[in-house]
Parts: sequence; C-alpha cells; structure tokens
Amino acid sequence: MKNLRINRKINPRLIVNFFAQELKLLAFIFVLFLTLNYILLFLSLKGQINISVNKPAPQDIIVPATISYIDETKTAQAIENAKKSVKPLYKYDANVEIEVQNNIVNFINEINSVKEDSTITDSEKLSSIKEICNNDSKIANLLFEIKTDKLNFLKNFIANELNNLYKKGLRDTELSDVIKSIEKDADSLGLNSNDKLIISWLVQKFVKPNFIYDEDATDKAIQDAVKNVKPVVVVLQEGTKIIEKGQKVTEEDIKLLEKIGLYKRFSFFTLSLLFFLSIIEGTLAFYIVHDKKKKLQKISEYFTLLALVLVASYSLGSFSIYTIPALLFLIMVNEFFSFRDVLISTLIFLLNLLTFISQPLFVLLVFLSISIPIVYYINKTKKISSYFVSSIIGGTFVSFVVFILNKNFSLPNQLSFSNAFYSFLNFMFSPIVAIAIVYIFEHIFNEATFLRLLELNDLNTPLLKEMSVKAPGTFAHSLFVANISSQAADAINANSLLARVGALYHDIGKLLYPFYFTENQTDIANIHNTISPSLSKVIIINHVKDGIELAKRYRLPDDIIHFIETHHGKSVIMYFYLKAKEVDPNVSMDDFRYPGPLPDTKETVIVSLADAVEAASKSLGNEEIDYRKIEELVNRLVEDRIKQGELANAEITFSELEKVKVSFVKSLLSIYHKRERYPDGK
Repeated sequence: MKNLRINRKINPRLIVNFFAQELKLLAFIFVLFLTLNYILLFLSLKGQINISVNKPAPQDIIVPATISYIDETKTAQAIENAKKSVKPLYKYDANVEIEVQNNIVNFINEINSVKEDSTITDSEKLSSIKEICNNDSKIANLLFEIKTDKLNFLKNFIANELNNLYKKGLRDTELSDVIKSIEKDADSLGLNSNDKLIISWLVQKFVKPNFIYDEDATDKAIQDAVKNVKPVVVVLQEGTKIIEKGQKVTEEDIKLLEKIGLYKRFSFFTLSLLFFLSIIEGTLAFYIVHDKKKKLQKISEYFTLLALVLVASYSLGSFSIYTIPALLFLIMVNEFFSFRDVLISTLIFLLNLLTFISQPLFVLLVFLSISIPIVYYINKTKKISSYFVSSIIGGTFVSFVVFILNKNFSLPNQLSFSNAFYSFLNFMFSPIVAIAIVYIFEHIFNEATFLRLLELNDLNTPLLKEMSVKAPGTFAHSLFVANISSQAADAINANSLLARVGALYHDIGKLLYPFYFTENQTDIANIHNTISPSLSKVIIINHVKDGIELAKRYRLPDDIIHFIETHHGKSVIMYFYLKAKEVDPNVSMDDFRYPGPLPDTKETVIVSLADAVEAASKSLGNEEIDYRKIEELVNRLVEDRIKQGELANAEITFSELEKVKVSFVKSLLSIYHKRERYPDGK
C-alpha cells in the first residue's frame, strides 16, 4: 500500500549517494568474481604439464580418466560427405513435351507458309525465313532450299525422337546427350549433313527438360542428411598414452590436450575473456542482491555458496563432468534466495565453469534443464519429503537421459552406463547434501531458510517451551495468531511458514514480565490497577525491545526479529494514554506510541493485523459470534490501521488486503462458532 505514503521532495544528494552506494556494491561484486575466476584459472594451470610446440615432451602424457570428446574435424568431414551424397532432386512437368512439340510444329509450319507464299519474291522469302531464324543465315538458307516434304519428314522424325526421350525423362544435364542420340538415329536413316544440321539446330532451339531441378527439395534433402549426421565422438580410455616422453609436441597435440581438458593456454586473450565474463557474472549477481535489505551479507552468502560448489566442481570435474553438482548449487540458492534468483544463477554457474571446464557443456545444460523443475517442485511443495522424492525421481530421470544421449553419440555401452551411474549418484545425493550444508550456513548467517523455519516451528524449542510454562496466556495467543496468520498468508500466496513462525515468536518479550499482560493474569488481579499509566506504558512498550534482545540472545534469524519489532508498528497504547490523560490533560500521545518500525512485508503486515484482530476478538460476547459481527470487527481494525498510517510501508495491495480480511473472518468464525447446549445439562 505504498500509495498511502506522503509525497516528499526528492533530495538530489540522497539520489547521488544512493547510486554511489550501488556502484560501490557492483564494483565489489565484480572484484569478487574476477578474483574467483583468476583463482580457478591458476588452479587449472598449476596442475598441468609444461609443454611447448616443437619441443620434446618432458614425460608421458596419459589420460587420467576415460574421456569422450567431439572431433570437430571428422564431424565436419562427415557433414560434407552427407551433403555430397544427396543427389539433385527434380520435379516432373508434363506440359513441357506438349509445349516443345507445338513450338517445333509451329516453327516448321511458319517456314512452309513463307515458302509457299506466291505474293512475295524469293529474296523476300529468304529474308523472312532469316528473321524467323533469329538472323542465322546458314540455317535460313538450308530451310529455304529444303523441300517441303523433306522438312515435314524431319518434323515427324524429331517428334518421334522427342516422344521416346520424354517418356524416359529429360534433365537439363542430358541435353547434349539428346542431340548426340538424335544425330545417331539420323545417321541410321541415311540423312545428309544438311538435314542433320537442321535437326540439331531445332533440337537446341526448342528442346527443354521435362524434369526440372528442384532447388528447395534438394536443399531440404541436404539439411535432412546433415541432421542425421551424428557428431563423431572419440573416446579415450583411462591410461591411454597421448604423447610419449621425448616425442616432439605438435600444434595438433596441444589442441587435443586442450579439448580434453589436460592443457590450457595462458594468454592475454584468456585473461581478457575472464575479465569480460566477470563483468557479466558480477552484474547478474548484483541484480540478485541489489533489492535485498542486507546486501553485503546476501552477497557474502551467495559468493560463499558459489565458491564452495565451484571448488567442488573443479575437483569432481577432473574425475567426470557428470559429477559436477549443478543441482546442489541451485537447491542451496533456492534456500537463501528466490526462485527467480535460481534462474539467474544457472547462467552465472555456467559462465564460471568456463574457467576450467574444457569439455562440451551440453552435459551441464542437460543437468541444469532437469535441475530447474526439481528446484521448482521443492520450492512449491515446501516439505522435507520433497528433497528425498526429488532425489529419487531426479536421479532416475537424469540417468536415463544421460544414457540415451551417450548412445546417441555412439559411445560404448560401458562408458554410457558409467556416465549414467555418475549422474544418478549426483542427483541422488545433491538434495541430501544440500540439506546438511544449508543447515550449517543458515546458522552461520542466521537466515530464516525453509529448513530453519521448520526447526523454529517446533513448539518444543527452548523459547516456546519456556513461554508455554511462564506465560501460557501469551503462548496461547501466539499460537492463535500463528494459525490465522498462516491461513491468511496462503490466501495471498505469501510465505505462510514465515508468517506462522514470526507470529509464534512475536511476543516473546512478554516472558520477562508475563503477569503484566492480561492474557497471563488468570488467578491474580490486574497489576496495572495499582501502578501509574506511565509505568504501565513503559512495561508494555518494552516488551518489543525485550523481545528483540531475547531473540538475539537465542540467535533467532533477523527475519523473525523483524516480526517482533514491527507487530505493533508505531501505534498508540490508547487505553493507558486515555487513563493518563485523566490525570494530566497535557500528556502527549507520542509518549504512548510504540517505536516501530512499521510492517513492510506481506508477512509482517498479516501478523500485525492478526495480533490486533485476535486481541479484539476476545471482547466479543457469545451473542455477537456471527459472521456479520466478526466481519465488522475485522474491517474496523484494518481501516483504523490504514488511517493511522500503519500500513504506509507495506508491500501489500488493497485486493490482497481484502483476501486477508476474508481469511481472518473465516478463521475467527471457525474458532468461535456457537455450540448447541447439551440436553439435561450434560
């Protein structure tokens, strides 16, 4: 409800300071990533053999573990062979033969018509024939001199020849052969050279192929052939000797060692590339933490998790790329950050792996594409069992996918099974290992992760157990508020577990002086009737400060402490203020106001409202327990909070607030519902 905030003039200096702080944070994150990338680079360079091109190898270079890689040269050659194997494709055009035959007949008829025209002279006839023949004088003279019967004979001869040829199919590449075939048949009939010249000229002028080259179909066939080409995978078994001691090292040897990850060149280009990658990684990480409250702590958490997994990946990756714990990293990020941050972290993780992983990254892409749905499932279900279910399902599925992909690359069965088994172990144990690491880190960084919240939700924790004994009324109130808060949080898709735990601990400050609070005064008189309103005010207000100190002593997460300090916001203890005003009309209302801060998240707003609603609901009599009365009570309390500005910083919309109110009403009605009196007083 940020639209309730009072507009203030923007201070330019504050804006400058804000951007300066953000820029410093971005620079700090960049330096962290640059340092990490260079450390990983030097680690990968430290263990490799010192070799140079055209110099003898100082020792035997042996493959430490079975490695497979794609041979780009052989794959490119296979693609080229596949392209060459595709023959040109043609499409048949039945109209071509009819068109060619008609054109030849029309041409000869036109020649005959000119020759038989008695109205013009022979020179005019020759001129017209020459024009019809496109100014070919030699052919024009032959056509002028040939007799009409002979020309018609040639026409019929050509028609028969073309009829036979078109039945077989004629392509553009076969036209020269067609001319030779017709000339050979003309020889067998005893035709003279002039006749054959006329025939050849007519064939060259009019004949077209009836099978036309289909460029689109041919291109598609080539593309299909290329798609069917599998990458040429070379498998180097463990113990394979690549270079013998004393053998002169070639550039090809260096490239092979680079490909399988046994050698890395140290160059200015490598340093520049890592510098550029660090900028991208730092920017993405900055985007993850820039909107968090404790930015430095959050980047410390993120960077520690990332560095831990990258070091593990460096060690495990030398054994097999299929053991790199991508799922482990994403699950841990999901615990300390949001699912949106998990998606961003996939790219950061991949970019960091480029520092020391030389093998094809398709395996990691497969791992990450399977890991994201698993993390989403864990994030949505919010159950401990989700980790174990995901480990079994994820491990089985990824091993199946890896085996299919390995076989698709024509890897040996033994290697395919080994890679699938490593993948299964990777995904099987990642969620379990993540639980252990998260448990350690959540206590180190004092974070309210899902696992930590589950732990704090246990009513047998020391603080809650002490509250149930020393302040049973407060304990019952907190449990009540926790129940209706979690239901309201579910109604607006907020973090219901966080709201529940925050509500359980929001009043722990009352443990110090439990009998000064009415819910704990069951068998004793109200102590506040015997002391001044000012002293009562101090004790009541101090339960917030006492609660914060007690929470810190028990190392409760800051997110839980935030519920303690915000559940009363800056509201006024109206009862004692009015009581003090009876004695001193000039008493200030601000003296009876809680110090704040105001609730600023959906969860803290819900708990703050639930606390007020639960307390006010105790004033309802049995005859007032109906939907309308409870709804009026809830609406009045929420409206009062809005008017007092208590929700000015809240990240909650009016539509969400309506859903919260409806949830409160349903919860209160289910708890305070009327019961029918048993007959005969039973």
